[in-house]
Amino acid sequence: MADRKLLNLLDLSFVLMETRQTPMHVAGLQTFVLPAGAPRDYPRKVYEYLRSFPVTAAPFNYRLRGVGSGRLRPTFEVAYKIDLEYHLRHSALPYPGGERELGILVSRLHSNPMDLDRPLWEIHLIEGLQGGRFALYCKLHHSLADGVSGVGLLNFSTDPDASETPPIWAADRPRSARTPKIPGRFGAFSLLQAAFTSQARELPNLMQGLAGTVKAVFGVKPHPDFTSLAEAPRTILNVNVTPQRRVATQATSLERLKAIGEAAGGSINDVVLAASSGAMRRFLLELGELPRKSLVTSIPVALPRDSSQAGGNAISFANVRLGTDIEDVRERFDVIRRSSTAGREFLKQMSTKTLMDYTVLISSPQILTRLPGIGSRVPPTYNVIISNVPGPRGKLYILGSEMEAYYPISALFHGQALNITVLSYAGGLYFGFTGCADKVPHLQRLAVYTGEAIDELERVFGKKEDGKAGKGRKGRKVGKAGKAGKGGRDGGEGGEGGEGGEGGEGGKGGKVGKARKDRKVKKT
Repeated sequence: MADRKLLNLLDLSFVLMETRQTPMHVAGLQTFVLPAGAPRDYPRKVYEYLRSFPVTAAPFNYRLRGVGSGRLRPTFEVAYKIDLEYHLRHSALPYPGGERELGILVSRLHSNPMDLDRPLWEIHLIEGLQGGRFALYCKLHHSLADGVSGVGLLNFSTDPDASETPPIWAADRPRSARTPKIPGRFGAFSLLQAAFTSQARELPNLMQGLAGTVKAVFGVKPHPDFTSLAEAPRTILNVNVTPQRRVATQATSLERLKAIGEAAGGSINDVVLAASSGAMRRFLLELGELPRKSLVTSIPVALPRDSSQAGGNAISFANVRLGTDIEDVRERFDVIRRSSTAGREFLKQMSTKTLMDYTVLISSPQILTRLPGIGSRVPPTYNVIISNVPGPRGKLYILGSEMEAYYPISALFHGQALNITVLSYAGGLYFGFTGCADKVPHLQRLAVYTGEAIDELERVFGKKEDGKAGKGRKGRKVGKAGKAGKGGRDGGEGGEGGEGGEGGEGGKGGKVGKARKDRKVKKT
């Protein structure tokens, strides 16, 4: 078994959901500033340096085997001959190399599915950014890593003078001697069956957790603030998706959100949810698509993991009300804070092993959406995933080049046309908005509105010592020149042969019009 790794149930679920319309890869977009005095061809030298390392480290030398081949279950098998030219690619942006050009390329790259016959990762070095900068777009299949384990695979240096480190595909890591076992035949329904049969001894704990959910579905809640799997209204976000993706970004400071959370009596994650809630309320209100019921988000919760395991998923999910039906900022924040606390407390009653099975079971509606004729007919158990991933605390470097920003980009599936993922890095907090280009209009507005929702939270809660509301770092713009609102960044419409998307809709000065208060609220 040394050359073979069995997929756990959660990893396998991401393989099951892989289709042309729903590619199950996640990515990170990192931008770098060249060291002082670096020549113009420095990005090329970085590429050649990376190219000199063969692929030797897990999970980058794993190749998926068994899908559609009649095997009882798929596995990851170690590959010893890997074409690095395929996985490491070198691109250059057209003039002027602005954020719009970068966003269009990244959206297109993120729309393209991965070749399941090869190791499931790609890294694109992109040069030609304004100011002599370059970027790395790193794509990895979700079956190989979740957000936390993905960040843990990074191998950059914290010292600019000692940053000639091996790339992530060549960095030695300890391997686990344990391999998860998956009984039963390969398939969507057998996966659900395996969730029960593989954990017979955990069944009492699992049923205790499921009982709480079932009670909540029928109105008997384990806690008044608990959010069940049957509360989410259907929205324009809960539709079948197409292959094209659009990416937008926003950035602020971690200290800024921490100050707001302390003043409001909540956590940084509560502030992230409140900013996203305010932005989504305004976004849907302008479209005339805001439901009367509150939107529900599913927040990933990291589980304890084997530190010797390279990659893999160890997460569960808690439903949280976003309070989008509430206009008052303070009241909305309180609903989010209480709902988030109740969701996490609910998960604590189950063991880690039980939670892995529980996560597969509550994710089964997403697995069923890939079956013919079902798709978005499955009622949504939540409206949007909002994930907050802890990243590196200090600055990172490669060959003396400083990583200035780190934006997460996630996966979509039928019934979930929008994902918001947030990653902390070196004192900053970086929002990545991933949307279906054909289903979520004007994604860049959501990025802009999130920045302005943080401004609003700061005005209501967060005050500096001098009594003035602090200002966070503004995100760069992507879109038509001069159009994107402040802090917003839109990648435009991507995909194979896709055209560049529209820029932000802001008017003069980058402002986006206020949400009209006379808009009708959609009934659900």
